[in-house]
Amino acid sequence: MESWAEKYRPNSLSDIIGNTKTITQLQNWASSWGERMTKKGVILSGPPGCGKTSAAIALAKDMGWELIELNASDARSGNVIEGTALRAGLFQTFGVNGLSDRNLILLDEADNLYERAQQSKNKTKNYSDRGGKKAISKTLEMTKQPVIITVNDLYNLTKGTGAKIKRLALTLKFQRPSAVSVAMVLNNVCKKENLKVEEETILSMAEAAKGDLRGAINDLQSISEGNRIINKEDYNKLDSRDRESEMFDALNIIFNSDNYDEPRKAIFDLHEQPRDVATWISDNIPIVYKHPNDIERAYERVAYADLLLARVSKTQNYGLWGYASEMMSSGVALSKTHPTSGRRLQFPSWIRKMGASRFQRAYRNSLAKKIGGATHLSIRESKMEQIGVISTVCRSNLSKAAKIAGKLDLNENELAILMGIDKKDKRISAIMEESQQYRQERDVVTLDYRALEIDEKEEKEPTKITPKNDSKQKSLFEF
Repeated sequence: MESWAEKYRPNSLSDIIGNTKTITQLQNWASSWGERMTKKGVILSGPPGCGKTSAAIALAKDMGWELIELNASDARSGNVIEGTALRAGLFQTFGVNGLSDRNLILLDEADNLYERAQQSKNKTKNYSDRGGKKAISKTLEMTKQPVIITVNDLYNLTKGTGAKIKRLALTLKFQRPSAVSVAMVLNNVCKKENLKVEEETILSMAEAAKGDLRGAINDLQSISEGNRIINKEDYNKLDSRDRESEMFDALNIIFNSDNYDEPRKAIFDLHEQPRDVATWISDNIPIVYKHPNDIERAYERVAYADLLLARVSKTQNYGLWGYASEMMSSGVALSKTHPTSGRRLQFPSWIRKMGASRFQRAYRNSLAKKIGGATHLSIRESKMEQIGVISTVCRSNLSKAAKIAGKLDLNENELAILMGIDKKDKRISAIMEESQQYRQERDVVTLDYRALEIDEKEEKEPTKITPKNDSKQKSLFEF
């Protein structure tokens, strides 16, 4: 059966509800494409079901462009993107009406480019999404055709190697449509499908969708199968959807539930990486659980989940994510046999400390790099083996500390870490001042060069070479 979300997808940008300003900016970008100051690509970011993909498809129809799409169901490795998107961006293609003048390259849900492991026929690992971000950047640089990239999470696309994508493309943000706008669309679909639905039911569906228009249309289609008259009871049979659960809401469900299903649903509706969720849960277990046996059992579940996540990193088998998530959610929820403390959940201390100490860690890495360069060790080995030893030497003898600081060209922050004191301490300034004499020392390289002795008497003036005259050749004066 055809999906109603596809069946009633807008045919023009004028049919899209909401996001009027963003739609206008998208139209202006398309109209001015090819001009010198216009970026070759645009990123449409926003939550699921808010109309990003529909806007891209409608734009292609409005402009008369041939649409070339790569969506999340396709294999999108660097080779595939270069072979499809980049090729379409460099060359003309055949469309419905023959050779097309302009192609619109659509990379849908590009933030889902992660390293997915697949097993090939010869049982060797290949990573179907590897190099995808780099290929997108290359496409944006070289393309001669417009490119649209849709994402639910802009950060997930532009972090790491994807930072270049954000510089090369214009970013437009889509907002969730209001419940009134969603209800208007649902009423229109009901009219075209000859459905009789109570207005109260339509409003309830629109509010429960929380701006996910595509999800609301899918809900309407699912409850209308074999039924042309729909009431509130039919809608109540449909599980309500909460796609954007906040972390604290999800944790409250996990820690306060006494069944298997609710915590499992909460963690799967949460759009967070399992390892990040594990940090939140493990940090809040001793806060919420009071009894030592409950805490012990909960940590056993989290530890087993962490083991599964480690295997995911090693084997790239992302199927283990589901088991890890269940251990962290339902496993932790069912590990308690006593009432909870009722205390308020807290932001993980590890994340907070890591954020506060990021500069200290950067200075420590810089210190380890300088020590490693002098001792011919890696940064990791320098941290483990050398920093502690050199720190002990510097603390016990300030003169040696000055010499080491000078020879390694340490700054105040690096010296403070090595000494284990605050950089405002008077000893730091004294050591830095004394270290200047060692900083100014330079190894003077001398060459063992000895000039050759030349005997001026034996030196002869080079003889002049005069070519022999040809007897048959006449001189100038004989003419």
